[in-house]
Amino acid sequence: MNLLITVLLLLVCLLISNIISHYIPFIPTALIQVVLGIIIAIAFTGIKIEIETEWFLLLFVAPLLYNDGRHFPREELWKMRSPIFGNAIILVLLTTLLGGYFIHWMIPAIPLGAAFALAAILSPTDPVAVSGIAKRIHIPEYVLNLVRGESLINDASGLVAFKYAVAAVVTGYFSINAAVLNFAYMLAAGAVMGFVLGLLITAIRYTLQKQGINDVTFHSLLQILAPFIIYIITEELFHASGVIAVVAAGIVYSLIEERVETFVAEEKVVTENIWSIILFVLNGIVFILLGLNIPLSMIETVADPNIDNWLAIGYALAIGMVVLGIRFIWSYCSSYFRYKYGKVKDAEKP
Repeated sequence: MNLLITVLLLLVCLLISNIISHYIPFIPTALIQVVLGIIIAIAFTGIKIEIETEWFLLLFVAPLLYNDGRHFPREELWKMRSPIFGNAIILVLLTTLLGGYFIHWMIPAIPLGAAFALAAILSPTDPVAVSGIAKRIHIPEYVLNLVRGESLINDASGLVAFKYAVAAVVTGYFSINAAVLNFAYMLAAGAVMGFVLGLLITAIRYTLQKQGINDVTFHSLLQILAPFIIYIITEELFHASGVIAVVAAGIVYSLIEERVETFVAEEKVVTENIWSIILFVLNGIVFILLGLNIPLSMIETVADPNIDNWLAIGYALAIGMVVLGIRFIWSYCSSYFRYKYGKVKDAEKP
C-alpha cells in the first residue's frame, strides 16, 4: 500500500510541476521537479525509494533512449559522427582520468581507484536531463544535436570506465587492454543486437499483420515492449550494452517506417499517443526521484561530525567545476581543430 501511495504522490507532483512551469516558464520543468522531490523527501520522512541501477536503466533509460533513437535526425548524427564519438568516448575517458587524479589530489583519503570511479559516474551527460532541459532553454541546434547524440552512446563508455575503476579498488588490479576490449565488445555487440532484434520485431509484426492479426492495441503494445525486450536480451544473454542496443533499434525502426508501408495509420496514431504519455511520466519521475534522493544521499555526510559540511560543499563545487572545465576546454579545442583542419565547408569559428 505504501508503494502505491508513493507512486500516486509522484504522479501528482508530476502534474503540479507542469502547472508551476506554466506560470514560471523561464525555469526548466526538470529543475522544478527536482525541487518538488526534495520537498517531498523533507516533508515525508517515511518515503524512501531505492532503485537498483539495472532496474533504473531498464525502466527509464531503455524506453527514453529508444524513443530518442526513433526521432533523432540521422543525417545530423552521421555528419556529426566525429565530434559525437569524440565526446562520447575520448572525453568520457579523459574526464575519468583527469577528474580522478584531481579528486585524489584534493581529498587524499579517497583512493585513486575510487576517485576514478567517482569521476566515471560524473563524466557522461545524461540523456534524460538533456531532453528535459532542452525543452525550456533555447539551445543552438548544432549544440543540441551534438549533446543529444553524445548522450545516446556515452553511457557505454562511462559504465565500462566505472566498472574497471571499481574492480581496481576491490582487487587492486587494472588492465587497460581488458578495458579497451570490453568497451569495444559492448559497443559493437550492442549495436549489432539492436539492429538484429529491431529487424526481428518488425518482421514479427509484419508477419502477424499478413496472417490477419491487425488489432491496433496488440501491435501498439508490441512496439511499447520492444525496448524492454531488446535491453534484457542484450544485457542478460550477450552481456553487451543494452543502452546502445535500444538506440540502434530505435534508428532501425525509423528507417523501416520511412521505407516500408507496414504501419497502419490508426496504429501509428495510437502508438505515438501512448509513447507521449509514457515519456511524459518517465521524464518527470526521473527528476522527482533525483530530488527525493538528494537529501537521502547527503544525510550521512551531514550527520558525520568528522566531516565539515561547508568543506564537503566546497569539495562538491570544486569537482563539478573541474568536470565542466575539462568539457569546456575539450569542446573548444576540438571545435577549433575542426575549424582549422577539418574538411567541413563553411565551418563556424568557435
